[in-house]
Amino acid sequence: MAPRKISVFIPVYRESPLLEPLLTRLLNDPYKNREIFVIVDEPTERSIEASRRFSDNVYFIFNGRRMGKAHVLNEIAEQADGDIYLFLDSDTLIDGDGESFLEVIAKEMEDADIIEVKKGVIRDTFLAKITSYDYLSFNLTSWLFSKKIGKCLGVNGAAFAIRKETFNSLGGFGKVICEDLDLATRSFIGGARFKFIDEVAAYTKVPPSLREWFNQRKRWGIGSALWFKEYFNLLKRVLREHPEVIMPSLLSIFPALPLFLANLIVPDDLFIKMIYISLILLSTKTSLFLPPTALTSTTISTLRNLLIMIGSLAAYSAIFSLIARRFQLPFNPLDFIIYYFTLAPLWFFIIVTSLIKVYVKRKNIEVDWKV
Repeated sequence: MAPRKISVFIPVYRESPLLEPLLTRLLNDPYKNREIFVIVDEPTERSIEASRRFSDNVYFIFNGRRMGKAHVLNEIAEQADGDIYLFLDSDTLIDGDGESFLEVIAKEMEDADIIEVKKGVIRDTFLAKITSYDYLSFNLTSWLFSKKIGKCLGVNGAAFAIRKETFNSLGGFGKVICEDLDLATRSFIGGARFKFIDEVAAYTKVPPSLREWFNQRKRWGIGSALWFKEYFNLLKRVLREHPEVIMPSLLSIFPALPLFLANLIVPDDLFIKMIYISLILLSTKTSLFLPPTALTSTTISTLRNLLIMIGSLAAYSAIFSLIARRFQLPFNPLDFIIYYFTLAPLWFFIIVTSLIKVYVKRKNIEVDWKV
């Protein structure tokens, strides 16, 4: 029996410096039953030049204006002959770790309808190293859904595969900001079998500056908030039925969440009184506790927050270190501390403000994304 054909789709907006190395790796892959489509919106001279070098083995489609990722992928998928659709972002590199990337995809798809590929980050800047911890949490979430439920609520669109018949039965990508998230959720509703694989990996390039990172996350935030509103009843049901999956996923994706809940739920007055009474009792045993007892009324709130923060940081450092080891990805304690105190809370509050925007002023939301 001949191996199933894989159709690879790579959408490009204007150009990508990683397009040529990505195509080279795909063409050098020993799995030959494949076809590769590159769809370019508003192509630059660099994209056109790349098409000349790879035109013998790759189908290039150029759109003179911005058509939108979901739209162009849906259109070209109708022309594809493959049994498996593999979607790759143009700012991504694939790694088979000595194996054929495409062969692993084909093999794993034998008992799955949709596959999420392990994600890493191209660690070429300090910001990239810090951002990489987000992708550790994405991997953990996909692994948990794969192992515990066998269906997925979301995939990272940088690299995932889906059966042609599954893609068609879902009607392709929706006209939404987070088209990959939406597609996966609809696959969950339809009962599609999901698998997370880490035998191979895809490494994505993160935005080169904090400003661009922030703009990307604002778009993700609005898209996620719209998705949350659209599937709210489903998400409530999944949380009720699978808290052992949803709660670890939320806590890993949003490391700032425990601190936020602690400050929101635990009353300062109650905490202060408990510590104050404890110090008074200890002071009756030894004078060592007299100074901290005397200072309690002015310092205990700060001490409370400090203790919670240190405890949370220690716990998250240990957990993320284990996740990194499990998925054979880098972990640096100092980088993680910086991530924990900067990007993690910023990402959490982007989500919170996005939810408020979506629920309060739905019609006035604008994002730089063609849907």
